[in-house]
Amino acid sequence: MRKHVIVVGGGLAGLAASIYLARAGKSVTIFERRRYLGGRAITHLRRGFRFNLGPHALYRGGGASMVFRELGVPIRGGVPRLAGTALFHDERYRLPVTPWSILATSLLSFSAKREAAALLLRMGRMDAKQAADLTADEWLDRNVVNERVRDFVRGLIRLSTYCCDTRSLSAAFAIRQLQIARSKVTYVDEGWQKLVDSLHSLAVASGVNFVSSNRVVAVVHDGEVKGVELGGLELEDRNDTQSVALPDAIPEYEPGAKIPAADVLLAVEPSSAAEMLRAGGDDSLAKEWSSLQPVEATCLDVALSSLPRPKDTFALGIDKPLYFSVHSAAAQLTPKGGALIHVMKYRAQRAAMHDLEIDQGNDRRAEVAADERELEELLELMQPGWRDVLVHRRFLPAMTVSNALVTPKTKRPSPVTPIRGLYLAGDWVGDEGLLSDAALLSARAAARAILG
Repeated sequence: MRKHVIVVGGGLAGLAASIYLARAGKSVTIFERRRYLGGRAITHLRRGFRFNLGPHALYRGGGASMVFRELGVPIRGGVPRLAGTALFHDERYRLPVTPWSILATSLLSFSAKREAAALLLRMGRMDAKQAADLTADEWLDRNVVNERVRDFVRGLIRLSTYCCDTRSLSAAFAIRQLQIARSKVTYVDEGWQKLVDSLHSLAVASGVNFVSSNRVVAVVHDGEVKGVELGGLELEDRNDTQSVALPDAIPEYEPGAKIPAADVLLAVEPSSAAEMLRAGGDDSLAKEWSSLQPVEATCLDVALSSLPRPKDTFALGIDKPLYFSVHSAAAQLTPKGGALIHVMKYRAQRAAMHDLEIDQGNDRRAEVAADERELEELLELMQPGWRDVLVHRRFLPAMTVSNALVTPKTKRPSPVTPIRGLYLAGDWVGDEGLLSDAALLSARAAARAILG
């Protein structure tokens, strides 16, 4: 039992942590409630086109890239061109992200160009921790004079954090993301499923066991972990894309059965982790985790048989929270000649949406329809005639891109919980990184804590 670790959740964090643990000699079982591994990193194949769940980018200088290198996960893909369009008041401008483009753009006045260039130059030397008590907007108000430059930097913050709410977002995390973004990003060949498949292969080779189509309903503990309670095993289903292999010590259980383990790692979203703890009789930590606010985006993903305007591959909204990128321009995602485009609107946080009942009735449907039209209009602006070459489209009205908005006052929980033997991993855990960087760095930290 002392060597047996149960990992709940088969996304990037759960897979990475399991490899670290198994390679160190632990007996590891991953329980995944779905019939597939990967979580939000899955890629769907549609008519030869590989669709990630919205736009995914791997920061080359971020924590996720470091963890993949440590584990031996190959990363193959392309770096998108550092150029594009800035959208401001429905007009197109050169996006000022390099010294030349800053000089050439008509988005900024001469004095604004000087300020923007000086700020971007200083960014690499800044100590982000000195802004830990500020929101991104408060930091901008103190450090940027020109309003247009403030709008431009907000656009860069949205791009690097996927977060629209700069009034709440921690300035320290925003600055750190901007610094990491300087090392550029990779669009992964064949989609992020390739990373999931590599992690799965390494986990199998390391001796990790998998139980899919299964739901863990509770963590059993008395201040110290004793195991988990199951909601039932679907052992007869052998058509799953992932193997279903139980450790030798675990017989077939009925729903409600308890599996002993000295260590349990919850690599799931905070609401699921909270439910498992409440079911085990603990409400204090569950309340803390449930209070975390997710970050969402509205995504329109389209596959085209050809690209009407091959040179127009990237656009960023400056006064509006919009994003456009032809990911197939850098990565292998399509059949020959095809194009795969991600168009996105960074969503306002739920608490900041005033009186709109976003989960009910006509108001929600109207909002979704308006968002879809806005993304279609952006697509038409950048690639006019796209409907004539449309192969497949997918609209995601409220995609969770991160499970926790990091503010100066709201801290993410530690990978090591107050309950002995209970650990956490995910993009909502730890004090390092955002998005997949946070997920994989917290997985690494949790595995190290378990190993002592």
